[in-house]
Amino acid sequence: MTMRKARLIVMLVGILLPYAARLPRGLQWLGQYTDESIGAWLFLGAFNAIAWGAIIAASFLYKRPSSLWAPALLGFGFLAFAHYSLDLAADAQAAVALVFMPIYALVPIALGAVIGFFVDRAMRRQEVA
Repeated sequence: MTMRKARLIVMLVGILLPYAARLPRGLQWLGQYTDESIGAWLFLGAFNAIAWGAIIAASFLYKRPSSLWAPALLGFGFLAFAHYSLDLAADAQAAVALVFMPIYALVPIALGAVIGFFVDRAMRRQEVA
């Protein structure tokens, strides 16, 4: 797999993740995200682009696509849990969390990026030796 394909996969997973994370709780739970106007879809997509964009940005530190596993698993894992557990019907201000979740996901993504960087360096050293 090339780095370009890996980045494309990260983008597609990042776009679909909020909806896929809601499916285990049923169609009504998914409907909280999908039964809205196109503006709401764009709002959700734009803010989630912060997270998957950060993972793609981290990919420019690496030579191997396998190094993307660390930031992707930590960042997408955090986001999946956050989207899975967010009940928009619970409170009038619950939708504000949609803005902050991708921003908070930058911390696990950064941690994963550092781990991925060291994994990538170690793999390069093994290749040279």
